[in-house]
This record gives sequence, structure tokens and C-alpha cells, in this order.
Amino acid sequence: MTYPPPGGGNPQYQLQPEPQQPSDPYSQGYNSTPPPGNYYQQPQPPQQYTQPPMQSPMPPVGVQPGYPSAPGSILPPPLPPAKQGGNLPVILGVIVALVVVLGIAAVLIIPGMVDDDDPQAGDGDTSESVEPSKEEETTEAAEETTAEEEAATPDAGGAFSEWGPPSSSDDFDPASPEGVAIAYQVAQNTGDDDAMRALVSADATSNMTIDLEWEIEDTTEPYPYPYWGMAREDADGTMRAWAGWTMDDSAPDEESDIVTGYTYTLVEEDGAWKLYDVEYGFVE
Repeated sequence: MTYPPPGGGNPQYQLQPEPQQPSDPYSQGYNSTPPPGNYYQQPQPPQQYTQPPMQSPMPPVGVQPGYPSAPGSILPPPLPPAKQGGNLPVILGVIVALVVVLGIAAVLIIPGMVDDDDPQAGDGDTSESVEPSKEEETTEAAEETTAEEEAATPDAGGAFSEWGPPSSSDDFDPASPEGVAIAYQVAQNTGDDDAMRALVSADATSNMTIDLEWEIEDTTEPYPYPYWGMAREDADGTMRAWAGWTMDDSAPDEESDIVTGYTYTLVEEDGAWKLYDVEYGFVE
């Protein structure tokens, strides 16, 4: 506080109030020193880095990873220890048992199946052959005899060798079946109509009567070639005869030697052979 000088009241010296400090210390100017306070943060000492404690890479035995291991914590049931090769003996035992069962089944079932398919097989014993009974031997002998008899007996459609010996138109028996067939061909070639009619059966087939009429109307010049004829009797007793020409006018030794001709079926009528039916060509 300032006091006026002694001597009176000089208006120059008037009592002035004491100035108040401003609330903002920065209002006094930028060059003033800021009052102490929390305007700036005091520098902090650097923090020291502490390395975390090392954890064990493997959890304790019987504890699953990811669960706490502190005492009193609730843990899941421990993992059962792995068995090394525990199932291998079981698998091998099952395979051996299957092989044994299949082997026994094969031994028991397959021979029975073979015995069922083979009527000659015995009761499961295939090592011994079954001897045929006397009845079977008799039946086989009878079948062989029948086959031989059938082979010896000429039948319809047989081989060329089953025909009888050939006869020529120059030398033949007119009463034989092949002679009747040759005589019919010679009468047709010479135009002897009455001889042809006399050689045909009274109840001949339509084929035979048509051939007779056609041969009577035929006026072709006679052929100078000799005729050949053969006869055979079929298994059913039917008599047949062929008459025609050959390649070289000689007796036929095989079917390929025959050029053409007719095959007749004959019947006995009034004690003589008569022509009953006819087919064109050589018919075995």
C-alpha cells in the first residue's frame, strides 16, 4: 500500500486500490512464466518389459489342452491312453476264422453238388468208378445190334452205295425193278406207247399218269445214248428204281457220274413190277 506524502492532500496522490491477480495467468502475456500447476504432464520414467513366464509345451498328463490346470478347477475326463497295435491280433483272428469256415464249407458242400449233377457218382466218393450192372450191359449190347442192323438195311434217302448194281439198256432183266424202269425209258425213246402203258400201274399217282401222257405226246428224235438203271428197297419195304444217262455212257460209280434221269416207285401188280410214282432226277 502507498501512503500519500505528508503535507496534505494532494489530489495527485489519491489512494488507489491494490490490483487483483487475473484468473488466467496467460492473460499477462506470453513471456510470463506460467504458474505452477498441472498444465504440463511430468515425464514418466520408462516402463521395464518383463518377459512372461515360459509355459510348458505339453499339458500335464491326463489333461486336455486348453483347460486350466489350477487346483480345484473343473476338468473334463482325462483322455484314455492310445493303444499301440491292440486291434491287429483281433483282425488277424477274424480273418483266420473266416478262412477256416470257408474251407470247411467248400469241403462239405462242393462234393455234394458234384454228386447231384453226376448220376453215376457214388455217395460222396468220386475216386471209385461205378461198374455197370448186367441189365445196363444187355441194353447197350441190344442198342449196338440195332444200330448195326439199321446201318446194314437200306432206307429212304440213303447213300449212293446202298443202290443195287447198275444194269445197261444193252443188257438188263425186264422183270426186275430196274429193268422195268429201263424198259419204260426205251419205249418212250422209240415211241412205243403201248409198251409204256403196260408198264404203268392201274392205280398210279397223278404224277405218273401225267408223265405217261406227256411221254406219249412227245415226238422228239430218239437219243443214241444207252440207258442205265439201279434199284433199291427202302427200310419200309418200298421198292424204288432209277433210269437215266451217265457222263461217259458207262456204269455210274458215284452220284456225280449221273447226268439226269427219273426215280420211280414200283408196286407189285399181277405178279409183276409196275411203275406207281415218278420223280425227276436221281433221288437218293
